[in-house]
Amino acid sequence: MEGKDIMIDIKIKREWGCMLLIWLSGIVCLMYFSYMTSPLFPKSYGWDSAFFQLVGVGMKKGYIPYRDFFDMKGPWLFFVEYAGQLLWPDRVGIFLLQCISLGCALFFGQKIFRRYFKGTGMVSSLAVLIPFYVVLAPTIEGGNLTEEWSLPLLFLSMYLALDFIVEEKELHKPVYGFIYGVCFGIIALIRITNTVMICAAVLTITIYLIINKQWRNLLWNAVAFLLGVGAAFIPPLIYFGYYGEIGSMLYAVFVFGFVYGTEGFKIGVGGTFLLPLFFTIAVFILTGQKKRRLWLLVLLNTAGMMVTLGMGNSTLHDYILVIPGMMLGVWRFAEAWKEDRKIWKRVFLAAAVLLCFYYPFRRMARDGMAIYWKIGNDMEYRYVTETAAYIPEEERNSVWGYECHQRWFLIADIMPYSRYCGWQEHYMQLSPQIETDIRKMMESEPPKWIVTKASTVFRNAMMIEQMEGKYEIFVENEGFRLYRLKDGTM
Repeated sequence: MEGKDIMIDIKIKREWGCMLLIWLSGIVCLMYFSYMTSPLFPKSYGWDSAFFQLVGVGMKKGYIPYRDFFDMKGPWLFFVEYAGQLLWPDRVGIFLLQCISLGCALFFGQKIFRRYFKGTGMVSSLAVLIPFYVVLAPTIEGGNLTEEWSLPLLFLSMYLALDFIVEEKELHKPVYGFIYGVCFGIIALIRITNTVMICAAVLTITIYLIINKQWRNLLWNAVAFLLGVGAAFIPPLIYFGYYGEIGSMLYAVFVFGFVYGTEGFKIGVGGTFLLPLFFTIAVFILTGQKKRRLWLLVLLNTAGMMVTLGMGNSTLHDYILVIPGMMLGVWRFAEAWKEDRKIWKRVFLAAAVLLCFYYPFRRMARDGMAIYWKIGNDMEYRYVTETAAYIPEEERNSVWGYECHQRWFLIADIMPYSRYCGWQEHYMQLSPQIETDIRKMMESEPPKWIVTKASTVFRNAMMIEQMEGKYEIFVENEGFRLYRLKDGTM
């Protein structure tokens, strides 16, 4: 028995050693490619990431999302940003949470590989992460974005769902349905389009429970799922109910978010990153994957991703969501490569890898070189501090940014005067109410200072009228332009 116990102890140590290496690889990836939060790039703040961090800083000072900061992203994202600021001010806290989040995604990915795809050994466990990082590194776009925060919940849901899907069981555990509901609810209150993999898994499970006529089990799972969604909604509803802002939260996240997300349909700049998603279908065909439930999951997820990635304002970081579905193909590739040694099959599998990952790899290398030159670059940081230095301390509560990088406020440690603190030209096109609110502000209590990008051109007729009559350029540099309210116009 002692020898058996020793072998078990060695196996456990190897497992933990493997997970530690996997987690460290994730930290290394974040340290370099998440340059908007990484300690290696203290003067890089980004755009969306800077706004999210700004909301976290504001919440620490008593500001409330949606009341004081308007955006269609969900409250759980801002709770994470707030937690990061409480954990460690500035960027360190949010970076530590990123490391934990990615570590959890990698942990559940490793569990899936070992349990459902016969993954063994440290080498293969690390090798399957290469495609993961090849896609994540260029799509993470500096880090701290909604898709990145969704990954651990997506991988957790996949891990649980594959128990029914891969093992082809008759019944599905309702407790898993509850967990899917919690994960779905949290992601929906981050950004609802990030939930595609969970929707595909739930729909696959539902279809097969119906096929098997497991009505009672289906009912219990449906109830459990809805309870999970409710559990995810309760904390935001309590928080915003306490401040009387439930209406503003629901409007911004669901009503305005729907308008923003359905402006049109087009595969955006990251369209080539769909190839890794199709990699799974290619591998399943080449390896003769016969599990129908798994096929259905992959096809539903692929179709859902095609729709959501084409909706509204598709950007490169949206393609982070390709990773969970893609990894099903990567794990199957590793499993088949080890089991089937036919030369022709290996040649086709290798060709699929080259075709589907050539562009992401090239993009990763190109972006990696571009990021390298950001080390020590404090140009924009200096532009911000130069313009902010002209604003008197007693007037720093009356500074508004119009079409301005949100990092200006984060670097200057100034809270925006209006909750409509960025992307105003676009938002006013989508919602006449926003233009009405800004007009009322400009006519009744205009801010004493307005900061814009140096390249900003006012296109909104109402804003052109307001700026020409009330403001004058006080100072500008290559990064920003600072306007001051003319004397006697209050």
